[in-house]
Amino acid sequence: MIGIVARHESASLLRSVQTWVLAALLAVLFGYWFLKQLEIFLSIQAQLAAQDHPVGLSGYLSVRYLEPLALIFTVAAPLLAMRSFSDEFRHQTLALWQASPVSITSLVLGKYLGICLIVSAWVLLAASLLFVLRLYVALDIPVVLSATCGLWLCACTATACGLFFSSLTRHSLIAVTVSLIVLILLWMLANATVGSISLAWLSGLSIATHLHGFFQGYIKSNDVVYFLLLTLMFLALTIVRLDALRHTGR
Repeated sequence: MIGIVARHESASLLRSVQTWVLAALLAVLFGYWFLKQLEIFLSIQAQLAAQDHPVGLSGYLSVRYLEPLALIFTVAAPLLAMRSFSDEFRHQTLALWQASPVSITSLVLGKYLGICLIVSAWVLLAASLLFVLRLYVALDIPVVLSATCGLWLCACTATACGLFFSSLTRHSLIAVTVSLIVLILLWMLANATVGSISLAWLSGLSIATHLHGFFQGYIKSNDVVYFLLLTLMFLALTIVRLDALRHTGR
């Protein structure tokens, strides 16, 4: 059942003009940012040559090209997910899903995986520009794969967040606005302060804190667990929300 819902959701997204407009804008952004960072890398070869341990092309592009894209995917993924349940409410089709043999859990997971298929394609598009360079220069593949993994985990978490808030309202604009506020707050926790008091202990809850290591070329288990738990939390909240809606009608 999950696979059926996922195929339905991804097919619905692929028929949407919004999906292709977003994909086109992202492709242009990826190409521009990649060429910009590659140009900068070539222009600083003299400074790098003077260093004892200069950064390689793979490490440089992972940090300067892929890492900033994590924030882009934090915005793009909820834009893709914002209409998932909002449209069901607005078109009054959620009752059809509830009357079908599909469970609430299968419905949520199916919709999530369907959206993630599209988001994953965008992540691969961003990373593929790096792999094209492998035709001409040697790349540190583990570093590139680590950075791609971090980008993908961040995008999947943002998707789950957008899906949850789309289950709270029939207005997709409200859903995406609130999800972006929550995600940006999670990014900002790394530098949280109240007046002159630093709240450094909150940095452990920040997306930025757990994401940076991926782009440095190393994957820590606690960073992976953080993104998995955050994703599971949003999915569980979505299931609880829809289950409550089925019983109360509100």
